[in-house]
Amino acid sequence: MTEAPRDIATTQFILPPDAKFLPVSALSARLRTKIGLVEEGQSVITRQGFRVTTRLVPGPLADLISEFREPSRLTDAVLRFARSRGQDPFSTLDIAFDALATLVEARILVPQDSRDAAAPVPGLGAGEEFAGFEIEALVRSLEDSEVYRARSRRGESAALKITRDGRPAVVAMFANEARMLDRLGGIDTPKLLEHGMERERAYIAMEWCDGVSIGTAAQQTRATRDRRRLHGLVSRMLNAYARLHKNGVLHGDIHPGNCLVRDDGRVTILDFGNARLIDGADSAVDPARAGIPQFHDPLMAGALLAGKLPPAATPASEQYAIAVLAYLLLTGLHPLEAPAVQDELLRRITERAPLPFAARGVGAWSEVEAVIGRALAKTPDERFCDVAAMARAFAAVDMAPRGPLRYPDAAQRAFDAAVESVRGSLESSAEFACEDAWFALRAALALDDAELLAAADIRVTRGGPGWATQSIAANIARAGSDNRSEARAIRAFLAAAEKLPNGPELASAMLAAAAILEATLLRNVDTVPLASWAAHRLNGLMRVRRTEHEPDASDLLSTYVELSLVKARVVAAPDDLRTRLNLLSESQAADVWLWALAHEVCADDRFKALALAAKLPRTPLRRGFALLRLHQLTGELHWVKEARRVLARAPNGRISERATALLMAELKAPEKAIPPPFAI
Repeated sequence: MTEAPRDIATTQFILPPDAKFLPVSALSARLRTKIGLVEEGQSVITRQGFRVTTRLVPGPLADLISEFREPSRLTDAVLRFARSRGQDPFSTLDIAFDALATLVEARILVPQDSRDAAAPVPGLGAGEEFAGFEIEALVRSLEDSEVYRARSRRGESAALKITRDGRPAVVAMFANEARMLDRLGGIDTPKLLEHGMERERAYIAMEWCDGVSIGTAAQQTRATRDRRRLHGLVSRMLNAYARLHKNGVLHGDIHPGNCLVRDDGRVTILDFGNARLIDGADSAVDPARAGIPQFHDPLMAGALLAGKLPPAATPASEQYAIAVLAYLLLTGLHPLEAPAVQDELLRRITERAPLPFAARGVGAWSEVEAVIGRALAKTPDERFCDVAAMARAFAAVDMAPRGPLRYPDAAQRAFDAAVESVRGSLESSAEFACEDAWFALRAALALDDAELLAAADIRVTRGGPGWATQSIAANIARAGSDNRSEARAIRAFLAAAEKLPNGPELASAMLAAAAILEATLLRNVDTVPLASWAAHRLNGLMRVRRTEHEPDASDLLSTYVELSLVKARVVAAPDDLRTRLNLLSESQAADVWLWALAHEVCADDRFKALALAAKLPRTPLRRGFALLRLHQLTGELHWVKEARRVLARAPNGRISERATALLMAELKAPEKAIPPPFAI
């Protein structure tokens, strides 16, 4: 029988001895071409049985996975990893859990006592014949089965799946997969060549499909910033699943690893062991229903939370999972923040709305988001009538090329002049070194300009040892993937910030610290001293309150600092946080930034409404940043248009050329806009 479910928190996992990490640069030219553009320091993880291009991992994640060369619980490995790099283990676990769980699901990290933990020993040798197929190589070795690349008598390349023995449950799964492949006839699936029993082992032979996982294909396409190509990829995926449903089949295990993009661009759906017929359900529940938790629909998540049997899969529940996959392909992220505690993840699936793209740092795409959002509705009746209707709505999104956004001529001239100024002469007075360095950084990111980033690095050195300068230096180093300089800047920031007395400047420094800490999660940078300092100084910053205390400006600032540190996972949310937020709401003292952050931390739509109703700042630059914050909160583009209107008469007596240029830089990528760490 198949292996019983394990408690992921207590199981000892191990990286099998045949698993290897290879830098992308070490791969063949053919594979590098397939992978396309990747971030510096990325590797592929290879193991017998995995296509070499299906698992791209950044350097820090590869280091974390290497902790499993010896058997370890997930939490213990993360603790060792975090301590060795001076990071907070709880924050690291939160950020890494999703990736680790996916690797467990994919059997790259495997239970210590499972058959997968040993280096796979092929049951069949190269050249050996099995059921009329000539074995060429072992492709994948699992606890209950093996997959070989083989060749048929007619010379066709084939994927040959063979059970390890005659266990009834595994034989039944193979029979089910063969029935589904036969029914589908090679439409968006590998063609079934043969199936049966040989030497008391079940086997399935299907056509061999070259290609990459759809997750890798999407990553490559996102790197080109070509939304038309990305839209086409996701559209082909939706149509493939729509045809699957039209042929009466539910896949039952939606995730990127089960969807292949072939060399000619076709999408092929793999692994039908958990598939079932849409009209074949004879029960409202399905005890055997499984899948990756991030792809559970709200009804499934709610049943698991309540300790009930899982409901049987339906076209509507699979539509939800397909929409999660579409969101993931379009953004590189899941539609909800995925915490390490599974019950909390399930609770968020049942309660929280999907985040707008802008809240994930991805450019807003309103028509696409509307389609995905409808398919992610909490109740099945609110979704599309079927996946085909979803695919049609997605395909109907207007992809006509749009001309570049136009800005007021005077504002554009101010921006161009500021860019040329920081790009050209590198002479800066100490008075404006911080402002010039920050603008050069933000313009470099907006324009993808390495020369501007280098100019920012040079200018920041003239800003002195203050905490604001060092926070900018840390941002510049991170943008350049310079971990050593980033760590040095963080140490210098801490040395300067430790001397600050309680007051508004300390609060500003703590906000900068929270931004640094949030950005360095799962990076090889020592942030524990900074996190400890921020947590300690928070206690001194917060005044003792009574429930009848009337909130004032200091309450607003200290609460905002506290929310920022909660979001950066430096401190836990205190029990009285909502009480204090309620007092602030009654006093109408808070602003856009506080309520937007409160909504992100507490997931309370009342705080979102308060952000939208909050009074906007009077000064043009702060007003522009507040409007961009509302865009990130809602994903709505009219806030960006309002921010552009701030520049209608800029620069002028109320907004300088320097401030105009800075707001222009943020408007180039409004989903990533952040206020500078100095006063504006």
